[in-house]
Amino acid sequence: MSRIHRNQKTAMLAALSIATLLSACGGGGGGTSGAQAPANALTGVAVDGYLQGATVFLDVNRNGTQDASEPVTTTDLNGRYVLDYSGITTPITGLPLVVTGGVDSDTGFAFVGQLSAPVEAARQAQVVTPLTTLVDAMVAQGLAPDVASAKQKVATALSLTVEQLSADPVAQIANNPGIYTTTVALQRSIQLLASANAASGETSHASQERVIKALATAIQSQSSPVNVSDLVASLPLSSSAEAKKLALAITNSVGGRLESKDRDGAKAALRAMDEIRARMESDHTLNLTDAAVKIDEERGKNKTRPYYYLVLNGSIQGIPGGTITTLTQPVNTAGRLLASNCFQCHGTGGVGGFDKIRGKEAAEVKEYLRKTASSSIMAAHAQGYTDAQLNAIITYLQQ
Repeated sequence: MSRIHRNQKTAMLAALSIATLLSACGGGGGGTSGAQAPANALTGVAVDGYLQGATVFLDVNRNGTQDASEPVTTTDLNGRYVLDYSGITTPITGLPLVVTGGVDSDTGFAFVGQLSAPVEAARQAQVVTPLTTLVDAMVAQGLAPDVASAKQKVATALSLTVEQLSADPVAQIANNPGIYTTTVALQRSIQLLASANAASGETSHASQERVIKALATAIQSQSSPVNVSDLVASLPLSSSAEAKKLALAITNSVGGRLESKDRDGAKAALRAMDEIRARMESDHTLNLTDAAVKIDEERGKNKTRPYYYLVLNGSIQGIPGGTITTLTQPVNTAGRLLASNCFQCHGTGGVGGFDKIRGKEAAEVKEYLRKTASSSIMAAHAQGYTDAQLNAIITYLQQ
């Protein structure tokens, strides 16, 4: 997790106190209510998950970077911002609100992307998400005559409504998890493609901007609604096929958990998918399955392969922070209490932890009687039982 600079911390505390007041006054799903904000302030929320300690600035000259004369603030722990633009004397409607840095509260990882949203009204609470970033790109490139037209194009292309583009994806999870799933799948596809297509010496912002422009162009020519995976697959960019696989794997794992009302499981799946994506980028292999297998191997999960199965079928069994499978109690429980000592390392029912021992693997317990106690922790445990007790443990675990 990246550290927040000291000057950002000061702004963050100021934003937190104001945002707390705004929240108490009814700030909700579409962003932070501006009811109690200063007269010349923009309010809202930055979302991938909620971005904590992110920099938010008004890009007056539209160059994508925060210049000394441009208003800037920092998001609070709930991704909310209050941006004082009193120093700007020209109209701000249509100017981009830009978000960079910070930490994604859903994963705990540093946010390395860049989000934007065109200012729609000087006093309107506004979300900034990967979806609004596409809207901003449509307008900036002249692919739509105004913000309203751009929002309609993006919404239609991704099977959303215009209202959903302006909603807080996290706040909408209970009623419409598809907005959040689309949001996080889109952002991670952008980051993967930016890494795969970055030119030598190019900044991260420049490479991501190129991908976003390509996405905006694809939306402009889209004749029928598509999902994120099909949209990124249509781009004339290197590794678009792997970006499609990544988006689909995120949709299956994260979206599936949200549909089951398993918010914690969805977070665990998203964290793991971010680990896989980061591995793809750092190794320059850009192969989803290979990256997952490498992580499993490095963590000694060659048999259970949780990261591999995550990308294969969306399973989060064995993923850190994922849900634990509840096992039906076997008929023969004579060895259950004795076997509970094994579960300290091997997880509930002997199906997790360092290695799976329920099933055929249970017979291996007997092998450790022939080893010295100092050879491994399993050998030390096994030699603390009688032969009859080991048989009871094995019988229980083999059911």
